[in-house]
Amino acid sequence: MYFAQIKNKTGYSYLLRESFPAGRKMTFHNLFDLGTNPGAWIKYPGGNAWYLDEEMESAVSAVCRNFDPDTLEDLFWPWVRPGIRQSVEVFRNRGGSPGVKKLTALEKEAILAATHAFDKRRAHFLKFGNMDQEPLSNMPAILFKDLQKKSRDEIEQRFMVQESKLRARDLKSYVYTIFDLQHFFKGFMARKMPHAMDQNKVETFFLEELCRINKELFDLTSHLDEYFVRYLIMFFDNEYADTTLLEEMQKDFIFRHRFFDQTPKPSVSLGKALSLFNITRKELKILNKKKLTRIYKKFAREHHPDKGGSHEKFVEINNAYQVLLEKIV
Repeated sequence: MYFAQIKNKTGYSYLLRESFPAGRKMTFHNLFDLGTNPGAWIKYPGGNAWYLDEEMESAVSAVCRNFDPDTLEDLFWPWVRPGIRQSVEVFRNRGGSPGVKKLTALEKEAILAATHAFDKRRAHFLKFGNMDQEPLSNMPAILFKDLQKKSRDEIEQRFMVQESKLRARDLKSYVYTIFDLQHFFKGFMARKMPHAMDQNKVETFFLEELCRINKELFDLTSHLDEYFVRYLIMFFDNEYADTTLLEEMQKDFIFRHRFFDQTPKPSVSLGKALSLFNITRKELKILNKKKLTRIYKKFAREHHPDKGGSHEKFVEINNAYQVLLEKIV
């Protein structure tokens, strides 16, 4: 059993659903319409006591293939009044957590084979927040165990709950990662700085992958499944998160070249710095640190030696940045 959150014109409603096998695939059916507030089906007789509406529980048990009252209570637990949850949490856990059963080699192999690559990438990012998917091939099968024997509907509902905890600033990077758009580009920056890629190409690859996986998971070619519409919104309605990668590259470059040339370099004059950054003295007076840093990052990307730029030019740009930064700080 699981909760399904369904968006409608006025907000959200909730359905209690159950996944079950249908031939070689898993499907689902509705057990009970919970309306807009699942908490309304919880009764409070007094004190810290609570129980589920008996008529609702009876209706669910009549149509559920594998009814378990404890599982049903667990689903409703987040909707119990906060004060009661806090008071009785310790009693719910008094039996201790059962030990995790160790998976056999065959079970691990079966789990890895049954889990779609798209689901693996989502689970990996949501657990570790890592855009670099190279370690994914070494992830233990236990990470994907909870995705087994679930309908596609239940899987999507599970991911929706986890995605709701992502910060807005991470949404576009999340979509870039889970659709594996980095593999269309060469170089480590594709795994670290998606905003440094050609965005026209990124958008084209994203739409192609979105349609391809939509067909694989939902067998749809005429339109996107309603579950996949959320990724369109995440991608096109958000910006990539700021990154410190350029600063890290700069520090690493300076460290690696600290003995490259010990001859003192003449400092960059203010006039030279303004010329390098293509700004006037008048513009400098109204420039803030954020905008100056944005200009610096643009030139640093273009001239970084690791991207084929000149060592001398990169050093000059960094010196110019420091000169201008002192004028506006």
